[in-house]
Amino acid sequence: MNDERQEWISKRAYGLWEAEGRPQGRDEDHWEQAARERADLEKVALPEHAARHNSHEADDATRAAVDLTRQSLPEDSEEEASLHH
Repeated sequence: MNDERQEWISKRAYGLWEAEGRPQGRDEDHWEQAARERADLEKVALPEHAARHNSHEADDATRAAVDLTRQSLPEDSEEEASLHH
């Protein structure tokens, strides 16, 4: 995932988290929703064949990033992880 795309998703996920009242344990949901929204934007902004290819790669990269983050954080850091997404 490129840096610009990841930054956009991170900021959007954080906004979703704040809008929902900063709930604990929803960081993955917010991240995935933000990634879906970004993929939808890319479908509109990119030629059809590129959008499908990039969107698929982005989904895989997003899942991998979420899994890596969850594995590397201690259990009590879930709230802190939400702040960074």
